[in-house]
Amino acid sequence: MTLFVAGVFAGTAHAASVPALPAFPVVGNVNYIDDFGAPRPGGTHKGNDIMSIRHQPAVAFEAGTVEKWARPNQAVPSCMLVLHGDSGMEYWYIHLNNDLGSTNDNDAGCSKAYAPRLRNGQHVRRGQLVGFVGDSGDANGIQPHLHFEIHRPSGRAIDPYTYLNRAKRLLYPR
Repeated sequence: MTLFVAGVFAGTAHAASVPALPAFPVVGNVNYIDDFGAPRPGGTHKGNDIMSIRHQPAVAFEAGTVEKWARPNQAVPSCMLVLHGDSGMEYWYIHLNNDLGSTNDNDAGCSKAYAPRLRNGQHVRRGQLVGFVGDSGDANGIQPHLHFEIHRPSGRAIDPYTYLNRAKRLLYPR
C-alpha cells in the first residue's frame, strides 16, 4: 500500500505548470498590461498584448516543439505559432509579421513571420528565435504587437501576466 500511495504522489509532482524561469517572449523594449479577460468582439481576451515594433524578435518562452499556423490566403494573412512546451503547457504567439518591408504592406504572406529555417515539429530551446512581431490577421493596421497566450493541457487559457513579469528578459535571441 505504501508504494501505491508514493506512486500517486510522485505522479502529481509532474503535473504541467509554467517553468520557474521562462524567457520573456519578445526581445527588446515593450509595453504590456494585464488585459486578460478584457472584452473583445466575439468574447473575452485570452492573452496579453505585448506592444512592440514591427519585426521585433519573438523567442521561445520555454523549451518545446513548434507548430507554425498560418492562413495566408485570407484578405489579410494571419500568422501565428504554437509552442508545445516541454512542461506540457502551450504558448500561442499571434499576429506575427506578414510584411515585406518596414510598413504595413501585407505582402509577405507568412514567409517573414517565422525564424529562418524554423520547421514544424522542430524542438527549440528557451530563448531561441521563433518569429517576428507584426500586425497580421485581425490586428492589421494597428500597433504591431505579440498577442501571447498560455494554455493548460486541458486547453484552458490562463492569464500570462504574472508569468511575463517573472520571465527573464533577453538582450538578444539564443
